[in-house]
Amino acid sequence: MTDNAELSPVIVERASEQLRQERETFDQAKAHDHWWFVLRLAMGFSSVVLLVAVMVVSGYILFNASDFPVQVVTAAGAALFVDVLGMLIGVWKVALNPRSVSKLQPTTQSSIPDAAS
Repeated sequence: MTDNAELSPVIVERASEQLRQERETFDQAKAHDHWWFVLRLAMGFSSVVLLVAVMVVSGYILFNASDFPVQVVTAAGAALFVDVLGMLIGVWKVALNPRSVSKLQPTTQSSIPDAAS
């Protein structure tokens, strides 16, 4: 059998279709990865803004404790503590954890018979 017989039009067409589907799969995974990155970035920025807002309000209440009831001062201290702790845990779980970052990999697998075999 010659090499041309092994690469029939059906085999070439199947390989072409497989490559097209693998390319679409990779492009979809790439777009999915991009949007997760954008979401993590947006969540990170909004959590920083929220943390600063809570710190400013809680700090004002704590530094002017005599102007507020004891319950408000206690709530401000608890909110500050919980928000900082939550921010640290959230940043680790969402942004810094190496397992949360997906890695793009090639999806192509050749189905054309090797000429050397």
